[in-house]
Amino acid sequence: MCDDAYRSRFHPNDADNKCAGREKLMKMKSEINEKWPKIGVQFEPTLWWTKYREDHAEKFNDSVEFLQNVTGMSQEDAEEKLLNDLIRITFVETNLIVNGQQNAEELFANLLLAINGEQEMPFKSAQELADFCDSMPLNFRKDANLYRNTGVQGRRLIQEFKRKLTRGDVIDCDSLDQILENFRKTIHVDEGLKNFADQEAQLDYSSLFYISKTIPGFVYDKVSGRLGLSPDADKSLILNAPIFTDTINSSHPLKLDLSRTVDACAINACTTYPDRQQFYFADEHLRGVGSAMFWKKSPGEKSMKPLNRTSVMESNFTSIHGCISPNKPALQVETFRIEPTKLCFMNNLCTRSTGKIISNAGCLVNADFESVNANIKYRKSQSFEKFFVVYEKMKKEEAADDV
Repeated sequence: MCDDAYRSRFHPNDADNKCAGREKLMKMKSEINEKWPKIGVQFEPTLWWTKYREDHAEKFNDSVEFLQNVTGMSQEDAEEKLLNDLIRITFVETNLIVNGQQNAEELFANLLLAINGEQEMPFKSAQELADFCDSMPLNFRKDANLYRNTGVQGRRLIQEFKRKLTRGDVIDCDSLDQILENFRKTIHVDEGLKNFADQEAQLDYSSLFYISKTIPGFVYDKVSGRLGLSPDADKSLILNAPIFTDTINSSHPLKLDLSRTVDACAINACTTYPDRQQFYFADEHLRGVGSAMFWKKSPGEKSMKPLNRTSVMESNFTSIHGCISPNKPALQVETFRIEPTKLCFMNNLCTRSTGKIISNAGCLVNADFESVNANIKYRKSQSFEKFFVVYEKMKKEEAADDV
């Protein structure tokens, strides 16, 4: 409860409400931390085995059944094979989350540091590690010899493409938009995460041709522009086992994946307090997704803001570079570098100098995608109406002259 000094500043009911709100927030944070401990690089195979069997039981059992049908293994052997792959995936994935993109040698060295003296390293060499990551392109992507994690929705989309092609559906440039629209309807996340989740897959896969080059089992016909399946696609574990789309940390609400980076233009939205700035992406792949930047502080110092902080903070249109935090409500990107650009909303016909627009009612409102689009449509309609009014007036004047 609050002390008397705090209570005296507010109406008693207000103080009680504030205290209750804080207690509720603290309880919620405690529950999250208990259910979702901080992601670390430690090798914990026993814990991971249990989590996959209990917390991911449905997808795990479906994956075991698929592996049995394809290979003829017993249930015990199929479970052991699948769990061994999942343990290694989780070990690599968590290290990439914490340490960012790495080549095979760097990643192998960091994995060795995460093993205690009594544990056995699941990879014998950097080459074995590289071969494993290359065999799991659904979960890991290699760009310029650096490995990074892929997103959950991208993994789900790949397996959805496999199912559609197996049924005989056509996937080409003409049908792709409708397929993606239908796929977005299958994404069930909190409202604050919906916008990012709807666009996440295109961060990993830019085209059908790119999918065929990065995911074994897909082929692309350049003449027809259609995506197809290779003969071995039906036996592919990564294309058919749903557990690979839902690893242990896939839904972690506090996950900040340093291996997944974003470089794009964004609109400066506001500064909520002196050391935090908020943006919204204006990029075609992340339209309207929120991002935040926290100015660094050093022990004993109030702030580490750059000397050009004012010009940076007031630039409406900014190039930002950040890491993806896919499960944080409202802000799914944490920015680590910004670069002011010459493009902005300053003093144009739409937003004026404050980054706000004048609504149809004549009042200032924040400039976001919906309000700006509505404002543009309104101005267009006004322009057309004005044209027709002038045209009618001219016709009347001409008719009067004829008389």
